[in-house]
Amino acid sequence: MGFGPVHVGEAVDDIVGRDDVELMVREFYRAAAMDDLLGPVFHAAGVDWDVHIRTLVDFWSWQLFGERGYEGNPLRAHEPTHARTPFADAHYDRWIELFVETVDEWFVGPVAELAKGRGIKMAKALRRLLGGEDESADGPVSVVWTTAPPAAASGARLTPSA
Repeated sequence: MGFGPVHVGEAVDDIVGRDDVELMVREFYRAAAMDDLLGPVFHAAGVDWDVHIRTLVDFWSWQLFGERGYEGNPLRAHEPTHARTPFADAHYDRWIELFVETVDEWFVGPVAELAKGRGIKMAKALRRLLGGEDESADGPVSVVWTTAPPAAASGARLTPSA
C-alpha cells in the first residue's frame, strides 16, 4: 500500500499544513486497513488507496484549514460500501478509537484536537445517516467552517462549528 514512515516517539507538534494532514491520513488508514475489524470492510469495498488517500487529504485539509479542493458528500459517499458490508456500532467505535490514537500518536495541539473532534462528529453523523435515523436526531451536524478557518501558522484562534 505504500503508506509512508513508521513513527516511534511522542507527538510534539500540531497539524500545521497539508503535509501533516497527509501523514495523519496515511497513518490512520494504514492502521484501519490492517485492523481485524475494519480491514475486511476496506477489503470488501475494493478501495483504490491512491485515490482514496488523495480524496481524504483534500477532505481533511478542507476541514482543518478551509483549503478548497474536496468535492463530494462524505456521508453519502459511504452508502454503497455500507450496502455491501453493513457497518455495525463496533465499526464506528473502532474507527473513532483508531483515529484518535493516530492523531494522539503523531500530533499535539489545537488543530490536532479539532481533527479528533471532527472525526468523532463525522463518525456519529455517518452512524445516524447509514443507520436510517433522522439526521436531526441529536441536533444539526456540521462538519464545515461557519466562520473563516484557522490560520494555524499565525496562531489565530480556532472557531470551528464541530
